Amino acid sequence: MDLEEFTHLTLAVLEDQGAAVYAPTIIAGETVQVIQGIPEGMDHRAALQETALRLGLEQSDFFFGVRSGPGEITTGFHSPTCTQFQRISAMRQGFVVSQLDDCAWWTLGQGRDQ
Repeated sequence: MDLEEFTHLTLAVLEDQGAAVYAPTIIAGETVQVIQGIPEGMDHRAALQETALRLGLEQSDFFFGVRSGPGEITTGFHSPTCTQFQRISAMRQGFVVSQLDDCAWWTLGQGRDQ
């Protein structure tokens, strides 16, 4: 699987359930982790990265998806050497996918997660 395929899987979930209820998701190898029970007021982006750290994934390859704004889901592929991102934006007529060169809130693997 590559980031394009993961983003398309995420799109299928969004089309079925909607962006408002999308829970942060990590796929590492054959393991799928949907992050539940995030405390009220905690940023889902922070919860995703804290879970990745807790699972010891900072030096691993994994895919992730997280609600990153109103009507917006960021998907990504993290590896020990780099992280790639895409954004899914909810529009009136459906969803639009765009590439992201950088993601300001992503700190995993950048020396800020130690």
